[in-house]
Amino acid sequence: MARYTGSKTKRSKRVQKNLFNKGARSFSAKDDYTKRPYKPGQHGNTRRFGRTSEYGKQLLQKQVIRFTYGLMEKQLANHFKKAFKQQGNTGVVVLTNLERRLDNVIYKGGLANSRDQARQLVNHGHFLVNGVKVNIPSFSVKKGDLIQVKENKIKKAFWENFQLTVPNETPSWIDSTKKHTLKVINLPLEEDLPKDIEIGAVVEYYSRKVR
Repeated sequence: MARYTGSKTKRSKRVQKNLFNKGARSFSAKDDYTKRPYKPGQHGNTRRFGRTSEYGKQLLQKQVIRFTYGLMEKQLANHFKKAFKQQGNTGVVVLTNLERRLDNVIYKGGLANSRDQARQLVNHGHFLVNGVKVNIPSFSVKKGDLIQVKENKIKKAFWENFQLTVPNETPSWIDSTKKHTLKVINLPLEEDLPKDIEIGAVVEYYSRKVR
């Protein structure tokens, strides 16, 4: 499946927001976005920005979601296409489903320093869900699911040396008290969803695209 392999810093600069996709470096003063939070080039640091249209704001927030969760355009569009057919708040439905992604749960549960790292670990078969190996980052967890690092992987150098080097506060719907293990206590509630994404703008964007 296609995936983005370019600069993570460029993505942050495109949406004018630190997406913290580079692990500990994203929180460091040495991070390129922290030092230069503007587009490259001689005019990148100018403050003479034009007024952003409503469509431009919608597009920007859409990109924030894509880059935060590491999605391709078609993947995000499919999330909204399905959500429009369900009852309830479309934006809440989409964000809840994105939070339930296995790679996101592993990151939020403190078993990876970034979603990108979590995605790579899942792809390489490091985790079991309810005793079954799952190597699909987009796998959607459900209430009661038990996520564990495979026994043969724990003995590898990565897990023996692993340290959480980014600020982390495990959400209340994930139990991370047992080492190398996460349990999904509940599905995320609306108050557990990201507050820094204007999801309403993205709903408006896709309401013209996929309905």
